[in-house]
Amino acid sequence: MIARGYDVPLEEGMVFALEPKFVFPEGAVGIENTLVVTPQGLKNLTVFDENIGFLP
Repeated sequence: MIARGYDVPLEEGMVFALEPKFVFPEGAVGIENTLVVTPQGLKNLTVFDENIGFLP
């Protein structure tokens, strides 16, 4: 978990999900990206469009 109050450092080989949520009066929606920690930084393992659109 990456959050205020947690102090576990990211280390090479760790895999985690980043799950931002958006809340609207009509409901909520979220996306999930899976990332791995590499010597060069974070590598996104999720391959899909992250654009946000509104469908009435």
